[in-house]
Amino acid sequence: MKIRILFVGFFFALAFVANAKKGVDEGTRFGSREDSVRCLENTTLYQSYYQIHDYKTALEHWKIVYEECPASSRELYKVGAILIAWQIQNEVDKEKRKDYLRSLMQCYDQRIQYFGDDSRYPEPWIQGHKAIDYITYEENDSLQVKALPWLQMAIESSQFDAGADVVDAYIQLLNRLYHSDKDKYRTLYIDGYIKVNKYLDARIASACKYMDNYIAVKKNAEKLFMESGIADCKTLEDVYASQVEQHKNSADDLDNIMRLLGISNCKESDVYFLAFQYKHRLHPTPQSAAYCAQYFLKKDDFAKAISYYEEAVNWEQRDSVKYYYQYAIADTYRQLKEYPKAKSAAIKAASYNIHKGNPYILIANLYAEGGGVFKNDKILAKTAFWAAIDKLEKAKSIDPSCSEKAQQDIEKYSKFAPSKKEIKLKSELQIGKPFFVEGWIGESTICR
Repeated sequence: MKIRILFVGFFFALAFVANAKKGVDEGTRFGSREDSVRCLENTTLYQSYYQIHDYKTALEHWKIVYEECPASSRELYKVGAILIAWQIQNEVDKEKRKDYLRSLMQCYDQRIQYFGDDSRYPEPWIQGHKAIDYITYEENDSLQVKALPWLQMAIESSQFDAGADVVDAYIQLLNRLYHSDKDKYRTLYIDGYIKVNKYLDARIASACKYMDNYIAVKKNAEKLFMESGIADCKTLEDVYASQVEQHKNSADDLDNIMRLLGISNCKESDVYFLAFQYKHRLHPTPQSAAYCAQYFLKKDDFAKAISYYEEAVNWEQRDSVKYYYQYAIADTYRQLKEYPKAKSAAIKAASYNIHKGNPYILIANLYAEGGGVFKNDKILAKTAFWAAIDKLEKAKSIDPSCSEKAQQDIEKYSKFAPSKKEIKLKSELQIGKPFFVEGWIGESTICR
């Protein structure tokens, strides 16, 4: 049953005034005089029928307000989008559905015309939801690309929160477009994914009201991206090699690039490390310096590795952590066969943690590998192994965890130390007496 509305007397008083203009003509919300009454009447009617879900009748009255009083209210367009969508959903004729879709898009466009500067729901918000409806009701998948700039505007706007539904629509559209033409949409998809990640991270970090929605969208975006097959390291390196240089002074952009490469299992790539290195320069930490060092170790660039480890030591405040970085320096010098520097670094490492035996094992190995002393005397040269054994005994005494390793080395190096027969041949050597091992070793030991 149709609803009859009674109006206050002054509405009728206005009705007789001549030369009235519609709101659309004079730029007012409801027009004037009799047309104002007509707008108000039909506004009340479409709202009433809408509330009782009589959408067909509501549409009849809504269209009058939409055409004659387009500036009447923001609500006009909210309801209108729902009513036209209802028409599309309930129409079987494809051509009529197309017509209704065009009407729906026009409804959004008219909303932008009259309410595009609304503080709460400005143009970017309208464009985002226009895109969602277009994608929903446009049956030709190839035409859905039309919605891309609307979604991009919504997400890139700083005026408001685009909404998780808009972001989700954007990433899903990109995914479909990529699968429809991989060569054409590859870069667009990757760039869009990075943009979305940055946006979602910001929304999640803000602990906004709808944070759970954003988390869900983020997980789905990552799933789609990974399953798309676009995320192979070669492709990503090709795309981002130049972008790393372009964004080398932006920590946020570098983080986004690294994140993408990371979830694609491309942390071993040169592009990832280059981004990481630039990020380290912007915001250095002991951990980032150590990561850079490890990278250069893999590349056999020992000089750079040592430089970054030294940086890590300087940045780190905790001696217990400094120990590991300093020990790595010592071990790297050992690989370079720079034995005096390796020994000095190992001693420094031991000073950071007096309970660690590994620095002494390292020094012992240095003595055994590159004694380089008493070059003109093969018997005395072997005394370096006694000095090595001294260090191994030291390691055993302070660190039970490395005693097994130390003992193995003691047994090994004992075989290379001067024999009893050789000791008798040297007046400098007397069993049980001290002997100074000269050169870079510079250690006093006991003749055994």
